[in-house]
Amino acid sequence: MDGELFLGIDTSCYTTSVAAYFNGKMIHVKKMLDVKEGECGLRQSDALFQHIKNLPVLFEDIKSSVAPKSFEKVTVSVSAKPRSVEGSYMPVFLAGQSFARTISAVLGARYIETSHQDGHIMAAIYSCKNYSICDEPFLTYHLSGGTTELLLVKKNRNIFECELVGGTRDLPAGQFIDRVGVKLGMSFPCGKFLDYSAVNYQGEKPKVQTCVKDGFINFSGEETRYSRMCDQGEDGGKIAYSVLKCIAVSVKKSITNAKNKYNIKNVLMVGGVSSSKMLREEFSDMPNVYFAEPELSTDNAVGVCAIGAKWKD
Repeated sequence: MDGELFLGIDTSCYTTSVAAYFNGKMIHVKKMLDVKEGECGLRQSDALFQHIKNLPVLFEDIKSSVAPKSFEKVTVSVSAKPRSVEGSYMPVFLAGQSFARTISAVLGARYIETSHQDGHIMAAIYSCKNYSICDEPFLTYHLSGGTTELLLVKKNRNIFECELVGGTRDLPAGQFIDRVGVKLGMSFPCGKFLDYSAVNYQGEKPKVQTCVKDGFINFSGEETRYSRMCDQGEDGGKIAYSVLKCIAVSVKKSITNAKNKYNIKNVLMVGGVSSSKMLREEFSDMPNVYFAEPELSTDNAVGVCAIGAKWKD
């Protein structure tokens, strides 16, 4: 019999994902949820249904590389809610939770519940291979389709205690990107397409406007402005560049405010928006800012799996 196998499951609003960690090796498979052309997301019931269809297929992929019954011990970790706070709930996570509990019961495995946000944080730490970040409080900017939050984070056993110290007061960065991207004719989710367009834009680099106060950002006014530019037929590359530049400058201002206020050294960038090549380039001059690999910045089960593998108590 081999040693211990760790399984992780994450069922978010965008992606079904499963990971397995054993003998120092991580295997990760995922499937994006299908969204109709021209739409900006799915209803929770539709996303839940897709997760239920996707999970057996992904576990078949995992099974081709690893046989759970060949291990002495098995741990199953799952993101059961959006955040590690009381009352945090979203129906899509019921799919992963149900599968995880069933697998755990059948295999007699150890079962751990964590959150989607904690999974993002741990995925970035795993990707950086810099677990010392957790030795003291650090900042995490969670930038995704549904979340734009600047968090003051402290590790407490198997969870990250997160205090909201900045972020957006209206529109998440990912929704800003998707709304403008769909206007430009891009497929949802639009992040990688908008990022490609922005990085390859060779025209005049316009100055952007930002609205940041005490670490909190307002994006809705800029979203309205750039959506209007789309309707007026402005250059798509210029709009893409301006949107990502606006997000990057706003986020940097928010981080600088929090670093000074709380005397924090390290900053972890997580969530799908942080996979943007342009965003990463904009932060190249700010020290102690850590990004996960692009693959582990987007929704994934690697962080959820790593929580079970790294923190067993």
